[in-house]
Order: sequence, then C-alpha cells, then structure tokens
Amino acid sequence: MFSLSVGATALCMLASLSFLNLPKEAVPAAVEASVFNGGKAYEPAAAVETAGSELPKEVIPLGSAFGIKLFTDGVIVASLSDIYTESGVRCPAAEAGIKPGDYLLEADGKVIAGNAALAHAIGSSEGKPIMLKVRRGEKIWEAKVTPVFGEGSFKTGMWVRDSAAGIGTLTFFDPASGGFAGLGHGICDMDTNGVMSLKSGEPAPISLCGVLKGEAEHPGQLKGYFSSDEAMGRLLTNNETGVYGTLNQPPEGATVQVLSREEVACGPVKILTTVDESGPKYYDAEIQRVSAKNQPTKNLILKVTDPRLLELTGGIVQGMSGSPILQNGKLCGAVTHVFTDDPRMGYGIFAETMLEQCRGVTEQNNDDAA
Repeated sequence: MFSLSVGATALCMLASLSFLNLPKEAVPAAVEASVFNGGKAYEPAAAVETAGSELPKEVIPLGSAFGIKLFTDGVIVASLSDIYTESGVRCPAAEAGIKPGDYLLEADGKVIAGNAALAHAIGSSEGKPIMLKVRRGEKIWEAKVTPVFGEGSFKTGMWVRDSAAGIGTLTFFDPASGGFAGLGHGICDMDTNGVMSLKSGEPAPISLCGVLKGEAEHPGQLKGYFSSDEAMGRLLTNNETGVYGTLNQPPEGATVQVLSREEVACGPVKILTTVDESGPKYYDAEIQRVSAKNQPTKNLILKVTDPRLLELTGGIVQGMSGSPILQNGKLCGAVTHVFTDDPRMGYGIFAETMLEQCRGVTEQNNDDAA
C-alpha cells in the first residue's frame, strides 16, 4: 500500500495510486510528497566476509514510515491523445507506433533527461521530424515522430512522466548484506499498470500528520510530508516485490529469524506498523489463507483484528504497505494491499521472497561497485 504522487511538466499528466485486480479491488498505499539528494551508503564488512557462503536468515524488522523519491529510467508515455489541427485530428506519436507504457530514452541522439528536456525538443522542432529512441519491455527501437501545430504549440499527442514520490513502510534491514526492503509491491504507473523503471531514487525521512480512516469502497490513507532534504540512503531497484536499497546508517534493533515460505501458516500474527509520530507498534491480526508458494506476490490474505488499529485506521490503509508481519516472533511477510470492500482485509507477501530479492540486489550493487 504505497500512496503515490508523480512529477510532471506542462507536457505531462501525473498519476496517483496504482490498482491491481484482486478479490474486489485491492489498493497499494501512500501520500503526496516532493523530490531530493543523497549521501554515502552503509557498507557492511560482513557482506564481503560471507560472500559465497550461506548467510543467516535473520533481519531487523522495522515497520517505520518513510518517504520515497523515484526518477524513472527514461520518460514514460502514460497515455496518448488526439490533437486538433487545421488539417484535422492527429496523434503523431500513435502514427509513429508509440504506445502507452513505452519509455523514451533519446531525442535526435541526445539523452532525454526528463519531461522538460522532451518538452523542449518537441516545442523547438518547428514541425520537423524527431527521431526518438524507445524502449518497450526488452526491445529498443527508433520512432520518427513529426510534431504538429495545434492549440498554440507543436505537439506529439503524448502525456508523459519522469518521477514519483510518496509514503510507504520499511519492512526490514538485513545486517548481512547492508540492504533494506520496503513496500512489498512495486511502485506502478497508474495509467499503464507497469512497474516504474528506476533510474535513481532515495528513501527519505517523513513526518506523519494524520490518518484518513478507511471505509468500505473508500481506502484510507496515512498523511505526511518530507521532513528533511537529507537522504536516508539510496534506492537500488523497484520491482514487483518491493523497493530495495542501502541505508547511510544501519538501524538499531534486535534481529529475528525469517520464516521460509513452507513454515508460514494460517493463524494469529502481529503487524509492526507506524500510524502516527509515536513510531512503530505491534497490532494483532490473523493470516486467513496462505496461497501457492511459487507465486512472487499476493501470498497471504490477512485480517486486522486489533481494536486499537481498527479504531485508528479502520484496518489497512495506504502508506502501510511494507509493514512487517510476525508469526511466533519470526518475520513471515509484509502487508501489501487493502481490499476496497473491507479495509480490515488485505494481501501480504512472503518475507523470504523479499529477503532473496534484497540480497540479490545488494550483491549485484557490490559487484558493480567493485
């Protein structure tokens, strides 16, 4: 449940929440925010010493709210629209074969740094063709787009975006690799439903200032704002299982064991989450169903039972995605979505999946740095 807002220029249209098709809709959660800079990442000596050997499956559960600032690897085409010209209705982007979900990488051989750079290239074209380098999935190709004049300027019929920001919850810190995991689901583009490709990004400190309580058909939301321009670390990836990265300073706290997928069972659990400025607290819940072990996400169906949390939030709200789920004192998963018809209910992901992803990402980052 990641509450999301996205950056744009006059050329661009921004999205807020990403929706997935779940048993009535389930919504990922977060709140509006802005953008920022970072420092040096914490590098554990243990990561080198244990390379190639079996790392302990122990992490520090966090449950703290944090801000996310993400810049995309290329400019996303969110949608296409018609342009009314003197010669009729046109959409140059569609005519060139461009589709929503494509990433625009270069314009006439120059890297597109963001929305403003693309807007400048189109606006200054004077109607001459622009050669765009486009990425669609794993395929990269070139499209010749000829802007047309309509409504006072040259246009191509594309609505684009290059960034996103919001609030979610940190799941754990892994002392063995120096990596952190959060959200339990990817940050997605609302219009295309695709996971946003990460160019750069940072976890940021935030202050919570309220809760919009969840009700049937109206998912709730944590409200907050970025409280500092200082980065907490660096994002390394955004994929369907969450966001992963490194922190400038390792958090304090006792480690707990991570349950394997096979060990997770139906029954009572504790959710560790932050809903106000007093910090993370444990709340009662229960796992009502454990689904197939071989799917990457939506592994658990969870129900909040704690009257305190129900009174505060109505159950699961946007901004709680990533909240650790502990079973018998061991980390078994993380909250990811809320069911819109019943905010007490939601989905979770296996913690073991997130740990595997976290270690794979940090290992790759260490290899690249070497």
